[in-house]
Amino acid sequence: MRVLDEKTKGFNILELIVVLLIVGIVSALGYPEITKWRKDREVKSFAIATKTLIEGVVAQVQRGQYAFVQVRVDEQETDVEGSNDRVLTITSKGMKPETLANFLNDPASAWRTTAAGRCNIADDDYWDADGGRDDLIEVRTIEVENLATTFRGSRDSEATGAICFGKNDQWFSGAGTLAVGGIPDGALFICDIGVGRNICEVNDEGNPSVEHRYLYSIEWSRFGNVVLERWNDNAGWVNQ
Repeated sequence: MRVLDEKTKGFNILELIVVLLIVGIVSALGYPEITKWRKDREVKSFAIATKTLIEGVVAQVQRGQYAFVQVRVDEQETDVEGSNDRVLTITSKGMKPETLANFLNDPASAWRTTAAGRCNIADDDYWDADGGRDDLIEVRTIEVENLATTFRGSRDSEATGAICFGKNDQWFSGAGTLAVGGIPDGALFICDIGVGRNICEVNDEGNPSVEHRYLYSIEWSRFGNVVLERWNDNAGWVNQ
C-alpha cells in the first residue's frame, strides 16, 4: 500500500493553471462560432414557424373551418430597461362562412369597397377567431425578440401589415405595410438586427441591399402556396 501511495500523484498548482488556460483559450476561440450558430438557428426557427403558421391557417380554409383568413405581422420597437428591443409578432385569424356571407350580402360593408377593407387590421371584432386572444388550435400567435422585417416602425410605435386568403382566390388581399392599395406584397423578409441596422434592407428586386448574415424570405401566392428561402451571398436565394 505504501508503494501505491507513493506512485499516486495529483495536479500541482502550475499544471492546474495551464489546464485552465488551455480550456479558456479553446472556449474563447469557439464562442464566436457558437454565437453565430445560435443566432442563425433563432432566425431560421422563427422563419419556419411563420411558414407553418401561414400554411396551417390556409389549410383551415380548404377544410371549410373558415372562409377567409388573415396572417398579421406586428413589429414594435420599445425601450426596455435602457435597451432598445424589437418584438416581432405573427398572428393568424379566421372568419366563419356565415360571417363572410353577411358581409357579401351587405352593400355597405367594407368588403365591397377596398381590398384593404377586406383584410381588416383596424377592428378587433372583425374576425371570429383571433390567435392573439382566443385559445384555439386553428389560430395562434408566435413572437420573438430582436428580429426584424422590412417594416420601419419607430420607437414606441408599431408597424403592422397583413395578408388575407380565401376560398376564392379573388379575395386575396393585404393591408398596412404588407400591401399597396390593398394589393399584397409577395413576401415577408425576416432578419437579425445588426450593428447600426434595425430593419431588413431589401431592394425592389427582392435582394438584400446591404450585407445580412441571416436573412430569410417567406413567399406566398394567392392560392396559399408558401415557400421559405434563405439568402446566400454566393448562390442567391436558396430553398429551405
